[in-house]
Amino acid sequence: MPPQAQHVLVYRLGSLGDTCVTLPALRVVRGAYPKARVTLLTNLPVAIKAALAPALLEGIGIVDDYLAYPVGTRNPITLARLAWRLRRRNFDAVVNLAAWRGAGPVRRDAQFFRVCGIRQQFGFDTTGGHELQTLANGETEREAARLLRRVSTLGKAELHERLWFDLSLTAGELKSARELLEKARMPSRYIVFSMGTKAPANDWGRENWCRLIASIDGECRNLGCISIGSVDEGAGANDCLNQWAGPRLNLCGRLSPRSSAAVLAGAKVFIGHDSGPMHLAAASGTHCVAIFSARNPPGQWFPLGEGHEVLYRRVECMGCGLEDCIVEKKRCIKSISVKEAAEAVLRQLARK
Repeated sequence: MPPQAQHVLVYRLGSLGDTCVTLPALRVVRGAYPKARVTLLTNLPVAIKAALAPALLEGIGIVDDYLAYPVGTRNPITLARLAWRLRRRNFDAVVNLAAWRGAGPVRRDAQFFRVCGIRQQFGFDTTGGHELQTLANGETEREAARLLRRVSTLGKAELHERLWFDLSLTAGELKSARELLEKARMPSRYIVFSMGTKAPANDWGRENWCRLIASIDGECRNLGCISIGSVDEGAGANDCLNQWAGPRLNLCGRLSPRSSAAVLAGAKVFIGHDSGPMHLAAASGTHCVAIFSARNPPGQWFPLGEGHEVLYRRVECMGCGLEDCIVEKKRCIKSISVKEAAEAVLRQLARK
């Protein structure tokens, strides 16, 4: 059992997708400290598309409050102010759920939190293999699994059980989603897609998305079609929805993350990139057809849960980590055909 603590700090940066995959580890922390006040130290948004963690976690009962700071800052004044804020809160323990950046940054973070007066530290061991592991099937372990290894001294979770990464949507949230769709005259059977992504290297391309929606429409005339995403993705979503002859609805920029999750929970299938909405769909219990670039190793950011179909090309340069692919011109994701994606969607609908 971990030492008792009244106030616990959890260190995790990222946006919507990063927060979704952190849910199991956050639940482990809450289970270890059921009566403590848990504060999440996270980043200020780095882009208009980057939804903040409170927008997703509010009301679940895992995290009680939040502290945010500019990610990547090296400004000594900013860091001194952050240290002062942390010292004032008198944290008893800190849990490190940050992305793996090597042993040096982990030791530096541990020292920073010691300066802030936090002596109980979990997840800062640099000898326990906290980098991503390669599995027997050649895939990389899920980021969620790596984070669970970070908190293994506090407890365990099973990633095949959705309750660990479930969003705990309320009856009120689900009712509001149903009323929204009924008002828009959307049928009870519908699909949801999101063509957005933060990294240009992950973008399959508007033309492919339009052709995909047109192809599915030819087979699924009795379904509705809904797009979700950020406000700046609305125009591209409209181009795709114009290919759909049946009921259609563009919700880009109109919903909060939890409202989007409530809409996703009723969908027959979700189609999207490696993106926040994809992780949101998986956490809502909806099967995904996920169109991936090879920017990250295969497996790391695949959707949690069973029954998803991931389209991924193993190429020589996979795991490059590039934000934009100039030399190879996105050869990995561009080699995924519209026909291949449409067949995956139809397989999912047939399963339902």
